[in-house]
Amino acid sequence: MIQPVHEDLFAVVGNPVSHSLSPVMMNAAFRSLGIPAVYLALQIDSPVDDLKTLWETGFKGLSVTLPFKETVYRAAVSVDETAEAIGALNTLRRCDKGWEGINTDWIGATRAIGRFTRLHGKNALVIGAGGAARAVVYGLKREGARVTVSNRCIERGRSLSSSMRCDFISLPALAKSGNGRDFDIVVQCTSVGLMEEQSARLVPDSFFHPGMVVMETVYRPLWTGFLLQARQAGCTTVPGIDMLLHQGVAQLEWWLDRPVPASNGIDVMEKALKKALEDEQDIQKD
Repeated sequence: MIQPVHEDLFAVVGNPVSHSLSPVMMNAAFRSLGIPAVYLALQIDSPVDDLKTLWETGFKGLSVTLPFKETVYRAAVSVDETAEAIGALNTLRRCDKGWEGINTDWIGATRAIGRFTRLHGKNALVIGAGGAARAVVYGLKREGARVTVSNRCIERGRSLSSSMRCDFISLPALAKSGNGRDFDIVVQCTSVGLMEEQSARLVPDSFFHPGMVVMETVYRPLWTGFLLQARQAGCTTVPGIDMLLHQGVAQLEWWLDRPVPASNGIDVMEKALKKALEDEQDIQKD
């Protein structure tokens, strides 16, 4: 059996995973906090078998990304009530008999939005019905917001809204109305906005209004078409990198079993993420 000796091992696992900025963020935190650990990006194919191998190798903690959040949830030896309510997890921690799991996506979303507005009593719209949407809906409702789900596929959208006990409106109906004044907070949780899809529009420009807080869960590119629409309309915009940052902070706090300080922890992680995205943009311009 191979065991790490000088440094604790952590990783993000998924397929594909080469695009992940989590190693940039986490390794910056470990260095700044003086923690002898290294965080890797590992592409896996058979999550159940591969997680067993990583446990036997001695990994201390794992971040889980697409498409394995639901599969890993079923493979964990124990999960907390938030992961159980969402039906997926994104964080694993080594325990005596395997991996225990939680979901920090909802924490990332609520902390990111909460920097700009209170959530309790607000009307929120979540666009999408996948794993990210489930986590965001859970977090918003937990913080006391009234949530409406919108999705292009009506069946999936209604399923999410029913399981989370919130309202539903189809995306075509939402776009046709062009009226977003019923909503204080809007969160975009679909894959629209990724790379070459950034020009696709989910709602018309008239949907947005000043005073609305709009968050994107996609973090590459930093400014998606959805966020640009919102910014041009005078909305307060929250890029996906903010959610990535705060869900990562929550992961690190769980692994270390202590708060991550702002000055040499959270700030360092945020600067590392922004620099990585800026460097990518510079390369694309050359």
